[in-house]
Amino acid sequence: MNSHEQAMPGTAMEILLVDDNADRLKIFDTGLARKANARRISELTTVAILSATDTRAVDILIISRQLPDNAMIKTIEELSRVRPMPIAVFVETDLDDFARRAVRAGASGYIVKGLVADRVASVIDVAIERFRLTDALLKQLTKTKSDLEARKLIERAKGLLMEQRGVSEHAAYEALRKMAMARGKPVRDIAETIVAIANMLP
Repeated sequence: MNSHEQAMPGTAMEILLVDDNADRLKIFDTGLARKANARRISELTTVAILSATDTRAVDILIISRQLPDNAMIKTIEELSRVRPMPIAVFVETDLDDFARRAVRAGASGYIVKGLVADRVASVIDVAIERFRLTDALLKQLTKTKSDLEARKLIERAKGLLMEQRGVSEHAAYEALRKMAMARGKPVRDIAETIVAIANMLP
């Protein structure tokens, strides 16, 4: 199961819980009873979390702390970069602007003084859905940027061919398309090669 995919109906959710407080663990146990398989670690570091999810993916990471700190924010940032996953943070006391910083770092949910057994499941569901929506938007943005870069490359390559061969824009594109088909590559790759070669010439 991928970390960003919600468990199928009837399938227990896989959760990694980072907490070292026995009382908070009991609340999670009650709130997640028969709804999730929760694994627990006490060390809140990127290395520890990556190690725990290397062989067994999770649907969500829950970080439960008395107080937020800079190390927690750093861990969330690193995980969001190297292994994106839904992250829900529960803290007993908030400080300064840690809520904003945690969300900007990649947390999908940030709950202050809200660790109540009958709320745990709903908080997790919302955090996972928010992650999925955000992840979809980021992927769409990345695709849009990639498409724009491809169009720019193709336009540049067409311009070079038009200049060198004295052909029309349509003919230049057809030449790109035929080269791409002959080599079994996307037109973008052929355009990138043509532009790269042109940039090397005096």
